[in-house]
Amino acid sequence: MPAIRRNDHAPRLEMTPLIDVIFLLLTFFIYSLLVMTPSRVLPVTLTALGSQQQGREAQANVITVNREGELYLNREAIGGEQLSAKLAEMAAAEDGSTLFLAVEEKGDVDRAPIVVGLIERVQAAGIRKFVIVGQPRDGGGG
Repeated sequence: MPAIRRNDHAPRLEMTPLIDVIFLLLTFFIYSLLVMTPSRVLPVTLTALGSQQQGREAQANVITVNREGELYLNREAIGGEQLSAKLAEMAAAEDGSTLFLAVEEKGDVDRAPIVVGLIERVQAAGIRKFVIVGQPRDGGGG
């Protein structure tokens, strides 16, 4: 009859791989939360445009996309060709004016392609510095 081997040591549960997996999961979830930081691009209100430039007249041009996807330049409706001409004028003027891009808060159509196309038009006109205006959080600052 063959001899049976017996081990005098009690069975052990190795904790090192378990701790490694826990830390990997923790790292993954922390990284996931950082990636899910909300973007403050949309929705937009234009109530506080001049709040940072108090005491002087702020030169600003505002391009707004309303809920139907129509474009407005300084609260006046504007077509595609007219907008391209105005953007070229703004790029050539270099008068220190600021260009703001804003989208009405609630919309009836998907305006993301319109906004992306608008940004491409602004950049194609030679305007590299513009501001996408967002709605402030309810908590006040930051």
